[in-house]
Amino acid sequence: MDKPFIGQLNVLIQIVRFESTRNELNEEQKTQVVVCNPYAKMEDISGGEDVEGKIRYLVNRKYTIRLNSEVKALKNKLALIDDGVTYDVVNVIPIGRTHLQLIVKNYE
Repeated sequence: MDKPFIGQLNVLIQIVRFESTRNELNEEQKTQVVVCNPYAKMEDISGGEDVEGKIRYLVNRKYTIRLNSEVKALKNKLALIDDGVTYDVVNVIPIGRTHLQLIVKNYE
């Protein structure tokens, strides 16, 4: 795992966490709370089709961002939004002392 050059951090993403709140009917609902809006380097790992009654496309990606202590602490309790598509954060891996690599997945 190499640290990216500054010019490779060219994709603006949004990292969010989900918080349980109650609405006016006292029903529990999940709301998104923005953790940060960093620039990232995106790499596609793999993709494939999964047949479970219908065909779904599985997307696995890696995003590398600059170090953020809140992202590092919350790890897989986060979601990542890129171009309107929400990905689940599977793992957060530190790269040295300056960057984090986020492994994400999405079922389309």
